[in-house]
Amino acid sequence: MITIEAAQPSDLPELQALLVRSDLPPDGLSEHIGAALVARDDARIVGSAALELYGQAALLRSLAVEPALRRQRLGQQLVRAALSLARQRGVAEIYLLTTSAAEFFPRFGFAPIERAGVAPAVRQSIEFVSACPASAQVLWLAVGPAGPTGTRPATPGDAPAIAAIYNQGIADRVATFETRPRTPDDIRAWFDGRHPIVLAERGGAVIAFAATSSYRARECYAGIAEFSVYVARAARGSGAGRAAMAALIDAAAAAGFWKLLSRVFVENSPSRALLRSLGFREVGVYEQHGQLDGAWRDVVIVERLLTPKG
Repeated sequence: MITIEAAQPSDLPELQALLVRSDLPPDGLSEHIGAALVARDDARIVGSAALELYGQAALLRSLAVEPALRRQRLGQQLVRAALSLARQRGVAEIYLLTTSAAEFFPRFGFAPIERAGVAPAVRQSIEFVSACPASAQVLWLAVGPAGPTGTRPATPGDAPAIAAIYNQGIADRVATFETRPRTPDDIRAWFDGRHPIVLAERGGAVIAFAATSSYRARECYAGIAEFSVYVARAARGSGAGRAAMAALIDAAAAAGFWKLLSRVFVENSPSRALLRSLGFREVGVYEQHGQLDGAWRDVVIVERLLTPKG
């Protein structure tokens, strides 16, 4: 029977040998053995995962499984155990580097992020500095530990985190017609000094954003803004979207807008319910408003007045 448990210092030589057999770097593992996990088949180590802890940020590393056991979902069990350990240690966001498993990690909510968006302490890890090639892809996950959700205005410096969350929404095909992943530079262009963008944070990690943008160029529509709201996969259903939208409503009103509006996929019941609960009115349905992956999609028009009628 295979069990997953905390690694012991005496496990280090066997762990390092497993990593070498798996073509993974053992460099620096000895410094983080206190946050390492092993999968044991009786006394033999057949799998591993480890965290490098940097305050509320962490690097997931050394995920390895003996080749004969790689079809038994042991890797998935190790990742889930590592995420559970991260939450126990108060981690708010996790990064990882991969050269060959980029398709494996999105099932847990990980999304690509540029190296510039990685927490500075994590970038000092030996895995970033020298152990892993510069071509390795960086993935990121907002863990969302228990704790209050706070909100604040976004800045251009938040562009990497916003892009990571937005790209999850694009990949999931449930909230936007967009199909091209956005870069942090794409997001920085949103900051025009006129349209508010707000973030929801938990445990120091950005877990949701809500943004306004221009509705129409005509001067008579200057007080109307379109909006969007996106939540990191790992934080969905936790109230982060509500917190971000409530903050955006206040910010838009303070910026002088009199109305917010958007279009929501008819099938997106969670977003529709959230917006109704925040006072948005469903005006009607645009039929065949656009195609997504070759299929026509209908959208519901929603609006909320920010100033009294009259």
